[in-house]
Amino acid sequence: MEKIENPKSIKRAFIGAVAVTMSIVFASSALTIYGCYRMQRAILPDSQEVWLHMQNVMADGTVSEATHRFTLDEPSKVSVLAADKADAERILENTEFTIERIETSFSTLRPKQQLLYRVISVSMVGLPFIYSVIGIALCAWWFYRKKLSPPIQVLAEATKHIREQNLDFTVAHNGNDELGRLCMAFEEMRQALYDNNRQLWGIIEERRILQASVAHDLRNPIAIIEGYVEYMQQNLRNGSLDEGELQHTLSNLAITAKRLEHYTDFIRDLNALEETETAYSVVWLPDFLRNAMESLSLMAGQHSLELAFHSTVPECQVKLDEQIFYRIVENVFSNAIRYARSKVTFQSSFADDILTLCIMDDGIGFSKKMLRKRNTLFYSEEAAGGHMGLGLAISHVLSQKHGGNIKLSNIEPNGACVRVQLVVHRTG
Repeated sequence: MEKIENPKSIKRAFIGAVAVTMSIVFASSALTIYGCYRMQRAILPDSQEVWLHMQNVMADGTVSEATHRFTLDEPSKVSVLAADKADAERILENTEFTIERIETSFSTLRPKQQLLYRVISVSMVGLPFIYSVIGIALCAWWFYRKKLSPPIQVLAEATKHIREQNLDFTVAHNGNDELGRLCMAFEEMRQALYDNNRQLWGIIEERRILQASVAHDLRNPIAIIEGYVEYMQQNLRNGSLDEGELQHTLSNLAITAKRLEHYTDFIRDLNALEETETAYSVVWLPDFLRNAMESLSLMAGQHSLELAFHSTVPECQVKLDEQIFYRIVENVFSNAIRYARSKVTFQSSFADDILTLCIMDDGIGFSKKMLRKRNTLFYSEEAAGGHMGLGLAISHVLSQKHGGNIKLSNIEPNGACVRVQLVVHRTG
């Protein structure tokens, strides 16, 4: 999975959406309450009149009380009865004043004003509650529509495709939160399933081609045996089959039977190869390749051929199956020295954990028919059927065991090239 820059969180997005919604609800509720309060004051304004209560304690201990009504925005006077100014000051010092606001009575309003006043009072409590309910609903709708619904729909559609065994689609979602990363993981799973199905289909197709190739190559020796049997039956009836002809016919039948036995042995070995598990070991490159060239040079020397070795493999430590490597190289090299005129070239390279081996000869190359049927590994280049392509078939199966493949091609001006790719992994 590729690295996501600044990954987001659904939890954080949800908290942010709730915080924004609460802020809007609180602001709307405050404005509503303030507006309702102002409307109530307009319908039932506060009275500007107050009661002034005076309580005076006389020298003899008696208490006198008086109450006066005043309007705050109008000038008023309070009279104090006294003989002189000194008495008035003494009376004021012993007097306690209390002011009480005179509230406007609700009962003084007209019926319509009373109804409006009650509606406004209910609105001061009800509208903030309604705002809260609407805010929660809108927040939930927005969060589901923007954050949850798109990836859920994408995953539901992807699940439907997989249920219908259709992997030719793409899980496309650009979100970088948890659900977006889940969609990316789902896409990786789909791609892995798609690749595995293609690989499995390729294996099935190769097995189908293999079976067709076996049936094709078995037809020739079977036809030869049938022909010899009919020949002997006919000549035995005519009495024209002498001992020499009988011995010759039986010898040819024995040769043909050996070919059939060779086929059955190969098929048995091929099944055993498919069941064999790879056994990796650590080797050093390119020293391991140089050691392999020593045995190949001996094989080339036995056929009076020149062996050229070219390598661009860097010094590194990798893991590979040595037995599989040698069997592949020896089988392909045996084919090369069979058709080479004077020289066999071995080239090697290593990149992206793939070891590539190219074995080339300067012979006549593969025929066009062979290249067209390069997937038919039992196809024979020799008319007599002496070389049946079994080595290439074994090498192909072994290369697949090692995660690779084999490709056939021709080189200019003449010659054949077999390219082997094996997946190896660095260890240090």
